[in-house]
Amino acid sequence: MKQEEYAGRKLLFYPGANLSQREKERMDNYEIKIEELTADHVIYSMSRQVENNFQVFYKVAEEIVGEEKALQIAKEIGRRYGGTGYAKLLKAYGMEDRGSPRMMALYQDLVHAIRGPKHAAALFAEHDDERCTVRRDRCIYFSEAFPEQGKYTGAFESGCFEGYMNADKNLVRVDNPRCRWKGDSTCEQSWVYKRS
Repeated sequence: MKQEEYAGRKLLFYPGANLSQREKERMDNYEIKIEELTADHVIYSMSRQVENNFQVFYKVAEEIVGEEKALQIAKEIGRRYGGTGYAKLLKAYGMEDRGSPRMMALYQDLVHAIRGPKHAAALFAEHDDERCTVRRDRCIYFSEAFPEQGKYTGAFESGCFEGYMNADKNLVRVDNPRCRWKGDSTCEQSWVYKRS
């Protein structure tokens, strides 16, 4: 397995990643004053907001339509979310619906790099001729504050995997042997492709 050339330049500093626990608490509790805000505070907060939005949505959906329907909604959001994004990247590279492990690695690295410090924990994907693998110890879609809602993270990710499969005719399957939402301490996902 290899990584892209840029993976050698590990991010020693990702905006928001090195805020102290106290600074994170100040942001989460709105104790900070506007004149104190830095790019670190803003990026941390935006990433945290994405995580919270998912959790609040799932909780409200379950209360209004019940668990079964809420799980269906989470899966459909994932299907659209994953499939649409990956299809856009393939199109940008002129590959339409014919990706590869390297294209998936480029996609995974890009989306993990732009969605905040917690998501950046998934940098950097590894790939060979048959497989792209991502490993991480944190996930923006799983909240440690709401572990009981992990079932929705699972449904969302299942939908993402389905979306990837729909976007790429070369993708054979997605393996997900470990995931935080399942109670594991780390996540691992592999996208397996047809041999070239």
